[in-house]
Amino acid sequence: MKRFGSTNLNMHEMDENEVFLMQLHLLVIMIKAALKGYPAGKYRKEAALNTAGTVHQLVSNLDLSFLELKTSSHLFRERVKLLSVMAAAIISEDYPLGIHRREAVRDNIDIITEYAFPNKNLELFHEVLRVA
Repeated sequence: MKRFGSTNLNMHEMDENEVFLMQLHLLVIMIKAALKGYPAGKYRKEAALNTAGTVHQLVSNLDLSFLELKTSSHLFRERVKLLSVMAAAIISEDYPLGIHRREAVRDNIDIITEYAFPNKNLELFHEVLRVA
């Protein structure tokens, strides 16, 4: 069979650490979108809740030494667990978000992002998130 397109010689199987970082990145984007008021339909809410649950489960069982954190891994782990609980509350819309709660969520996201993705800028893609 012929293969067209570029080949990537550096491909490898994804490990649990990479899956965790991808899920965490997705959760951060979903929470930022919810905080900015982007619409969340039935399927987007379900996906966000599933992602929050997955992140919570993965961080509980993961050795975080691969991140080479500037803080204790216990503190980072607890921040990620808190973020997943906050996400569930924000997405479910049963939890009122005042100014202080929004700031607490943003602060937690900023700290997690600083440690987990130190060289990356997580931005929202406005065109994609406006689609219901």
